[in-house]
Amino acid sequence: MQIEVTIEALGAGGDGIASHDGAKLFVPGALPGERVRVAPAAKGDHAELIERLSEAPGRQTPPCDYFGTCGGCVAQHMAGEVHGEWKRAMIREALAHRGLTDVPIGPAIASPPASRRRLRLAVAAPRGKAMPDIGFRRRASHRIAAIERCAVMLPELEALLAPLRRLVAEIGGGVGEISLTAAAEGRDVILHGLDGAPDLVMREALANFTHAENIQRLSVEYREAAGGGRKRGRARNRKTAPVVETIAQPGAVRARFAGVAVDLPPGAFLQPTAAGEAAIQGLVCDGLALDEPVPGDGTGGGGGGARVADLYAGLGGIGFALAPHHQVVMYEGNGAMAEAARKAAGAAGRNVTAEARDLARRPLAPAELNRFDAAIFDPPRAGARALAEALAASQVPRIAAVSCNPATFARDARILVDGGYRLVALTPVDQFLWSRHVELVSIFRR
Repeated sequence: MQIEVTIEALGAGGDGIASHDGAKLFVPGALPGERVRVAPAAKGDHAELIERLSEAPGRQTPPCDYFGTCGGCVAQHMAGEVHGEWKRAMIREALAHRGLTDVPIGPAIASPPASRRRLRLAVAAPRGKAMPDIGFRRRASHRIAAIERCAVMLPELEALLAPLRRLVAEIGGGVGEISLTAAAEGRDVILHGLDGAPDLVMREALANFTHAENIQRLSVEYREAAGGGRKRGRARNRKTAPVVETIAQPGAVRARFAGVAVDLPPGAFLQPTAAGEAAIQGLVCDGLALDEPVPGDGTGGGGGGARVADLYAGLGGIGFALAPHHQVVMYEGNGAMAEAARKAAGAAGRNVTAEARDLARRPLAPAELNRFDAAIFDPPRAGARALAEALAASQVPRIAAVSCNPATFARDARILVDGGYRLVALTPVDQFLWSRHVELVSIFRR
């Protein structure tokens, strides 16, 4: 059955939303204002777009031939203004769900195409094919859309797609995913999902690949059988925690923050784009305005001496931007990243200390937080509920919150507002161009 509907809005997943028989119908690839012919699914609330009977002014030609098949991008048909407003609307809706309305949301700062420096690819070996498929999951599917090029990847990472296909075909071993990172210094590759520790033949193949493709580090992730050796019955299937082993490292792999070189541990967090990283640094530094006292609180840099707590600090991507003029204490749950930041601060002579601390299980207490003139937190997608509750009970005058999940951000923001903070600024930072994800930077003051 086919029907005609008019698209009324955009959903969080990038689908056009229409009304039919009193229910919502989600149409991939359609934009608000368009009249379309669709085929509703036999079950559920989705429909296949058959024909556009009219075209919205906010439509553009998708720049990638894989659009519609590859699930990595869902919004390449949206022109810039439509795309930016769609992501602002996601944040606005999440805030409204928590009763936070009239929040000033600035224009989205988008990273350009071909700028993603960190991503994770899926791998599959279909029967009857000599070469594996490497790419991204198809929309609403576990199947992989094999790609030979990508409109969002840095060209230097895109150039590895064909060599990686040949490598996976050569070594076998059950590679399921591949992480690629182009750091400020060096390209980093991790092969995930190997059946076990690589043997000598595989190690030689991996080392040869590393040198041939000018990769500065190649690592593998695998699980070993519990206890080692051969097991029988159920014991054979018991596995230990994943092991990440570096097979070859011909050169350094380093991030660089405000002139500070930081060694990048395998798998360490790095902002997806350099442009997004710079935008986040600028928004946090400008928003906190640490050289200007907050009226009525009596605190502030006043010439450059503010104490700043950098919470979920990672490698120090934000903290090092403040360190030339302020005292920064970094807290990070990953011990390897905290140690890398500590060593980098010492080598560069920055006024920074770094401590490994699980902030979800052991957040700073209000009394600990009260030592600081400002706090920054940039948690994973699960957010920072426990930390937000501690901050809400503290007297820290200024907070910068960075988030990659509007829903958990809105929850944490509600906690801060209920604790006496004002959400004074919020800016979307679109590092995940054409995807359903969006990052944001916000500023709170007491």
